[in-house]
Amino acid sequence: MVTALIVGAGAVGQVYGHFLQRGGASVSYLVKEKYKEECEKGFTLYRCRRSGLGAAEKFEADAIFTHYEDLKQTHWDQVWLTVSSADLRGGWLEQLREQIGDATVVMLQPDLDDRDYVLSVFPAEQVVCGIVNFISYQTPLPDLPNYHPDAGKEGVAYLVLPMMPAEFSGNEERLPGVMGAMAAGRFNVKVEQDASRIYADRSAMMIPLVALLELENWSFRRLRISNSLDLAVGAAREALAIVAAKFGRRMNWTERLFSLFWVKLALPMMRFLSPMDAESYVKFQFVKTAPQTRLMLKHFIDDGEKLGRPVQSLRTLYDRLPEEPALKQVA
Repeated sequence: MVTALIVGAGAVGQVYGHFLQRGGASVSYLVKEKYKEECEKGFTLYRCRRSGLGAAEKFEADAIFTHYEDLKQTHWDQVWLTVSSADLRGGWLEQLREQIGDATVVMLQPDLDDRDYVLSVFPAEQVVCGIVNFISYQTPLPDLPNYHPDAGKEGVAYLVLPMMPAEFSGNEERLPGVMGAMAAGRFNVKVEQDASRIYADRSAMMIPLVALLELENWSFRRLRISNSLDLAVGAAREALAIVAAKFGRRMNWTERLFSLFWVKLALPMMRFLSPMDAESYVKFQFVKTAPQTRLMLKHFIDDGEKLGRPVQSLRTLYDRLPEEPALKQVA
């Protein structure tokens, strides 16, 4: 049996824990003290469908830990890092390293510099990089009316994106254990040569648009007609070029074709295809992770300057963001 420790019991951590346990793994969580009591009550998840949220899927963790020294009670096969890129920093990874021995560390963070940061603490052969291939959020969303049939469903909703398997890369001796544990829970997985690069590409396309969406008060309609949409697309194209330079490769055809035309075409389709209220979800998710958005933009800028790449649009967009108000909402 795989013994898995999940660091963080947010929406992402709960989904991974659910599928790992469904595949036969022993699943425990490391959380802050203030979350322990709530986590000990168990978790309730709902799968998103076009007709609404599905039936409740409940599970309980084998243990909830709040102190690093208590982790030595168990031999860990896998440790999954499900916190945000901003929360990954702070020096606590060093404390974790001292307690988990040779466990495989699975990192799932999307920032351009996250892998470098994790590898400054753990040896490369111990780390597996993964890409989150689902949308998850606390339900009900704040803007959901009381009469909605899903208004009384409290827990975490998740949507597994179609035709997008969970991609992993890393040491060939570590990968089979991680992928096997997820596949045993009937979760679609795929081996990639470099999952971190793919994740950074997707972040490069998305994060500048998220930043502009915040400036446009989380309205997709305002985003589509915004006078600054070309700025955000320009920032995304700069970020894509920075990712390509950092990983030592050329931009592929998808990245080269990323343009204002395709963004304007895709925005209405997102609202139509989404089974949840896309605006409510994006506002809820990215207000909560505002520090991560700013961190990721800053890292694109810093890495771009080091690599001698243009960062003017990225810097202009970053400077327009109201840093303090967004951070206070998260705290």
